Amino acid sequence: MKTRLGIFVAAIVLLPLLGFFVSGMEWDDLTQRHLVGDASIVNLPATLLTTLMMAGYILFINHLNKLITGNQPFKEQQKFLLWVGAAGAVLCWLTTYLNLYAATWATQADNPLMQALLYTPLFALLAPAVLSTRAFIAALPGVLKIMRTQHSCPPPAPETLSLTLLALAILGLTGGVTWIAHLALLFWLAPLLLLMGLQLLWNENTVFSGLKTGDNGRLICAGLAGLVTGNFTLFAYHSNGGVLAIQSTLLQQVGFIIFGLTCMQLADVVAENWRGKKRSELFQQKKKFPIPVVVKSK
Repeated sequence: MKTRLGIFVAAIVLLPLLGFFVSGMEWDDLTQRHLVGDASIVNLPATLLTTLMMAGYILFINHLNKLITGNQPFKEQQKFLLWVGAAGAVLCWLTTYLNLYAATWATQADNPLMQALLYTPLFALLAPAVLSTRAFIAALPGVLKIMRTQHSCPPPAPETLSLTLLALAILGLTGGVTWIAHLALLFWLAPLLLLMGLQLLWNENTVFSGLKTGDNGRLICAGLAGLVTGNFTLFAYHSNGGVLAIQSTLLQQVGFIIFGLTCMQLADVVAENWRGKKRSELFQQKKKFPIPVVVKSK
């Protein structure tokens, strides 16, 4: 788990930098591309109130889950959700870092320490909110049955698929810096593709693995959860007086779906720490011959 997450973070940070320097661009080019706003973009009351609303949203959704299924995720999976929250906060900051190159929404470069203290608690709530929402949608009567189909989609060989996904992720993270107008979708898909490619390298499943058996429920529910959580967060921020200027509404909604899928895939990686399955166990050496053999020298 830790190895994959380390590779994931390093690739997200370094590959856009590589594409930036290889393209011969200068920092002024990024500044001109960016929609840099004034200090009013960092709205302290709006962010704090949005954080409180997201905490209340998670409690409400988990209460609904308890009413429908009887499960209590906060009580039964508290440590896991804390790890998911920490991983989700890192994912959100990596997304914010990628936006320096894509300029999809307006940002404020001043007061980085204040922004870190202000936004990290909010970011840490988003991934647990997505998981809670997905669990609620999946628990609704008949939902998973409707989403199951007889038509399966056999995937390519894991090695081929893994290399393809990793190649697309590298292309998106490096090429998207220079040709963001043409590779915007691939650029924002790159973190999910990278996680999926690493999962396949480790012989693990991805959020799309259910397609080979016709089980679309997990995939669709995760996408819907990202859509609901993202729009509720945006609604909460705007209703509290916050302003977030996003270039494309369509890209915004697609981004919420991608974020939901990425959170689900990230949670799967984190969950392996509790399952106890490690890569070293996949390549265990054969046991030694149990009977010792003694060779006498003549």
